[in-house]
Amino acid sequence: MAESPSRDDARETLRYTFDQIAALYDRARPNYPEQLFDDLFAVGSLGPRTKVLEIGCGTGQASRPLARRGCQLVCVELGEKLAEIARLNLADFPLVDVNTASFGTWEP
Repeated sequence: MAESPSRDDARETLRYTFDQIAALYDRARPNYPEQLFDDLFAVGSLGPRTKVLEIGCGTGQASRPLARRGCQLVCVELGEKLAEIARLNLADFPLVDVNTASFGTWEP
């Protein structure tokens, strides 16, 4: 009889699920509506050069609209493949830094 994975093992596997299909995830995941970011900037009184820490940036779906608005982003992404695609997607934005790390172990 096969032993079922422990809860911790299953959780660890799930943490990396999207990283295993990073390119597909980037192509298939819909973008956020621009109005969301317009509202965020209005309600939060945000503007160009606003410093943003994004935890779990994936391939940069939310990062791009923030970067286009001139934010200075530090992104922390657990998945190496996701972070690699995020770096490519955000290469035109010099105020964006994508770090590959678990947020719990990341050193600012």
